Amino acid sequence: MKDYVFAEALGRFLRLKRLEQDKTLEKIASIAHINDKNLGRIERGEKIPKAHTLFRIFIALNLTKHTFDDILELYEFLKNEKDM
Repeated sequence: MKDYVFAEALGRFLRLKRLEQDKTLEKIASIAHINDKNLGRIERGEKIPKAHTLFRIFIALNLTKHTFDDILELYEFLKNEKDM
C-alpha cells in the first residue's frame, strides 16, 4: 500500500506543477525525453519512475531538490488519510 500512496502523491504533485506552469503533458515529456504515455501513468499514480527518469522530469519542470520535501509532505497526508 505504501508504494501506491507514494505513487499517487508523486503523480499528483508532478501534475500540479506541470499545470501551474501551463505546460502540456506532451511538452514536459518531450523536454524530459520520455514517452508522454509513461508520464501520464506517472501523473495518475500508476507507475513510480526510476530515479533517472524522475530527475529528467524535475529538470523539465524546473524543480529543485527541495521539491522532494513537498512530495513527502503530500505522501504523509495521503498515507494518514488512507489509514483512517
